Amino acid sequence: MKRMGRFGVIFTLVLLVGSLVVFATENPLKPFEPTYGERQLKFAMVTICTSVQFWVPVAQGMKDAAAMLGIEAMHMGPPGPDIPAVTDVMETLLAEGIDAVSLFVAVPGSCDVIIEKYIEAGIPILIQNTGDEAAEQYGLAYVGQNNYDAGLIWGRKILELLGPDPAGKRVCFLTETPGQTSLEDRMDAGKTILEPAGVLVDIVDTTTDRGVCYGAVESYYAANPDVAAFCSVDTTGSPVAAVFIEKEGLIGKVFAAGFDLVPEVVEGMQKGSMEFTIDQHPYAAGFLSMMQLYLWKTLGIKPSWIDTGGHVVTPEDIELYNLEELVDKGYR
Repeated sequence: MKRMGRFGVIFTLVLLVGSLVVFATENPLKPFEPTYGERQLKFAMVTICTSVQFWVPVAQGMKDAAAMLGIEAMHMGPPGPDIPAVTDVMETLLAEGIDAVSLFVAVPGSCDVIIEKYIEAGIPILIQNTGDEAAEQYGLAYVGQNNYDAGLIWGRKILELLGPDPAGKRVCFLTETPGQTSLEDRMDAGKTILEPAGVLVDIVDTTTDRGVCYGAVESYYAANPDVAAFCSVDTTGSPVAAVFIEKEGLIGKVFAAGFDLVPEVVEGMQKGSMEFTIDQHPYAAGFLSMMQLYLWKTLGIKPSWIDTGGHVVTPEDIELYNLEELVDKGYR
């Protein structure tokens, strides 16, 4: 077969670009949608702690998917860790006639009753970011990080940074919501790596308030000046630990290791106060949840489990993957 000449390549690219334009402006699945009259499909993502910065890229993924599909999508839930309020929101949505929901289950069993109501009503529902136990219990899909596996990756990297003789060194775990299964799984996994090596592990409850978190870190350091690292399992402790280490002039003496990418974490890695963070691709979780719910609602294709991963991000990755710009724009 003859190779395409330059004109052939250009012509093919023009066709591809034309196809992309069509798919970007018109939903290709529109002919398959069931009849809803003139009503726009309404989806929701329901979580706790909606004010926490972690949800910025998740919500961006949700919004982008909704725009592509021509649906309305809302991020709803209490601004803080008010677990009962999640059920209240879900009840309201059910009464109002929501078409599909992506649900964050902070604590096992906390949403069982409402999940059962959605299943009985035939409303598409999946579990997102936390709550794989509920997904398994009810045969639903889970979209998000395998938090225990991510904790193992996190723990191994911390152990590596503690050096060849980690026994007796002290590490402080920071958690914003004690009892939340995703955070507990990460800490449990981290301990299985660190404690057998003789590392001393303490746990500090920071709350989701960064001011309170900074005070908790400050108080802990005052009582434990021998601490080798502040290791956070969430989006509150990670940036606060980096800022504390920089402000107190502890770079090179104490290191921070966290979860998720927020501007202060990227800045901390650039300045040397944050050694690494674990990224779980939150944008993908929001985007893929909406896409899968849409396919279920319109074509009857039930969602699949998707592990969005536990990826180590180091200072070297910032420029390589354009992380500073993507974080600023709310995509990472």
